Amino acid sequence: MSITGAQLQTALGTTENDAKVTQEFGVTGTEQNWYVVGNLDAPGRDRLVTTTAADDAATQAAAVLVALRAS
Repeated sequence: MSITGAQLQTALGTTENDAKVTQEFGVTGTEQNWYVVGNLDAPGRDRLVTTTAADDAATQAAAVLVALRAS
């Protein structure tokens, strides 16, 4: 099961302060790839993030936030 960019965005939050999914690259094997801008969740950070496609939106959102906040 994979999720859509809209589902990931809902899990991340939908205000202008929340991290923003700017591009989704679909599923490759067992992975999904997203380009995400941190906004106030991770100021000044943007990343290409790989998540596990089988995970639900909440789990993928948590993985995205961890990746954004990593140094």
